[in-house]
Amino acid sequence: MKTVGQIIRAGRLKRSLSVEQLSHLTKIDAKYIMALESDLYSGLPSETFAKGFIRNLSQRLSLDSDELVAIFRRDFREPELTRTSKAHRRTLFPKVSSQLFPFAVGGLVFVIYLIFQFRTILTPPKLEISRPSSASVLISPVEIEGDTSIDATISINEDTQVSPDSSGRFLARINLPIGENTLEIKSVNRFGRSTVKKLAIIIISK
Repeated sequence: MKTVGQIIRAGRLKRSLSVEQLSHLTKIDAKYIMALESDLYSGLPSETFAKGFIRNLSQRLSLDSDELVAIFRRDFREPELTRTSKAHRRTLFPKVSSQLFPFAVGGLVFVIYLIFQFRTILTPPKLEISRPSSASVLISPVEIEGDTSIDATISINEDTQVSPDSSGRFLARINLPIGENTLEIKSVNRFGRSTVKKLAIIIISK
């Protein structure tokens, strides 16, 4: 079914009248005519004035004023009911959201915790060797110093194990034969993930 605005606009165009011309004939401000034609009832001063505008325009355009007013009443009140319903839902929503907020926060914290745990499980431990450096020429015994995760265990050439301190620092002394040696330093965390570094060094004496 056509709206009031569609019927008024069709009647105006049928008589080849512009909005300004129709405004001059009816003494109705052009902005109200455009609001009616666009069915923008919020742009009208009030329901009573709107009905008066419709009757005046209907007379000028030879339209059925009673029919247009009836259509206007239907269309004017339906948006009001819709707005009331939306407002009612908005008043209920904050109550529901405030009740759910602690659960939402708790759920978010739990998800972040799980992500952190999975990342910890999947990520190998860090392993940084501060000394000796690769290709060093040294005297045995050799001091091996570095940094790793605090929950890791360090093994050197698979036969020497050392645990890091509370900051992750570790220090070990091992005897090596004269000549070229390869140090294999392995850090294994509590989840079995490991990081390995190899250093080639030369021992010239003991």
